[in-house]
Amino acid sequence: MKWHIVASVGAMDRYVPVIDAAEPRLATVFDHPTHPSYVHNDAVERIRDRLGIDPSDVALDLLHLGMAVYSADLRINRIHASDRWTRDFVLHLPVTDVARWQASEAVLVRMLQFLTGDQWAVRFRSRAVPLRRAGQLRLNNIQKVSLFSGGLDSLVGAIDLLAAGSSVALVGHHGAGMTNSVQTGVLNGLQNRYRPSITTFMFYVQPPRSASDDGERSMRSRSILFLSLGAAVAATLGGGQPLVVAENGLISLNAPLTPSRSGSSSTRTTHPHFLGLFRELLGGIGLNVPVETPYRFQTKGEMLLSCAAQDVLLATALGTMSCSHPEAGRFRGHSPGNHCGYCVPCIIRRASLQAAGLPHSHYNVDVVTAPPHHATKTGRDLRAFQIAIQRLQNAGPARHLFDVLGTGPIPPADAANYAEVHRRGMAEVGTLLG
Repeated sequence: MKWHIVASVGAMDRYVPVIDAAEPRLATVFDHPTHPSYVHNDAVERIRDRLGIDPSDVALDLLHLGMAVYSADLRINRIHASDRWTRDFVLHLPVTDVARWQASEAVLVRMLQFLTGDQWAVRFRSRAVPLRRAGQLRLNNIQKVSLFSGGLDSLVGAIDLLAAGSSVALVGHHGAGMTNSVQTGVLNGLQNRYRPSITTFMFYVQPPRSASDDGERSMRSRSILFLSLGAAVAATLGGGQPLVVAENGLISLNAPLTPSRSGSSSTRTTHPHFLGLFRELLGGIGLNVPVETPYRFQTKGEMLLSCAAQDVLLATALGTMSCSHPEAGRFRGHSPGNHCGYCVPCIIRRASLQAAGLPHSHYNVDVVTAPPHHATKTGRDLRAFQIAIQRLQNAGPARHLFDVLGTGPIPPADAANYAEVHRRGMAEVGTLLG
């Protein structure tokens, strides 16, 4: 079944695709807040309020792309696909320069397919260019734009930039749920030390709920939204402002722990191939925003150990959130906001905190002292790690290189470094699990 994602901009955009009436469609509406399919967001308003000017037309196109893809991923459940996983999407996207976007269509499609594991096609059409509000750029002293999720890695990235004396724009995203409260809490800790050097862009983006609330929970496309928001801020600042993505190498690679987790069953939100395609897309559509990944060859524990302000890290680390499903614990009587303790990010987080000698968070499930049975939902990630660690015992560089190359295309010059960070990252987890 092919789903048509029909994006429109403004009250005067009444585009209707010429498609079979039986083919399902999802409307994603921007700049028209009273429309029932409006994608609730404050992206343009927040950029204008902070920087004094609107994003460029092409940056606005990129924002619409990111929000439309995110909406489709969040609202269309994979159970509707023929194999109950791989969805078939056609995105109808209005842009200001159709020829420029069409020249980058192949890159965009490859990027989306690699990221979400779905089939994608994109049909561009021309959109009206609204008059941009007159203004003058403020805050032109910002030296770095850094993504800020509220997790440990983005915290370390922010601390390192701020401790080095940089003036930093921190870009976050939240929708429904507790993400905003987590980000706010961690930001408060950073501002206690670095307030004059921090400018925050905590964006709200939330697609409207469907009538059946039959949504998809995996949100594999969240990074394209996150990156688009960050790139829009950096592009509005101008001057080739870089966008920093602080993520450790083990999580970025996300090598399958077992054969059943290979292919699109493994998330690829900051995989080197995906980020390489995103860089290529930015260049193709004319946005001069270098994307930097300074921690790609470090484990999470190594990031914590090398953090430039250990006192700030110690004061803020426990407030961060790494869990895949922090609100799931409420169904088992736990407080929402606790780390579950048994998902892949929780296990890697705990291993890194142990490696750095830092206090660990409260976990609903303690996989070390009370490991869950491997046949249960709470025990399957732990079991996958145990299998992978057993398989990698005494493994040489070739084995780790093979695992890394199995995640997707890797730049040849970086392959050995990625294989080595994979080895060290798995060793951190192995030390935790004994």
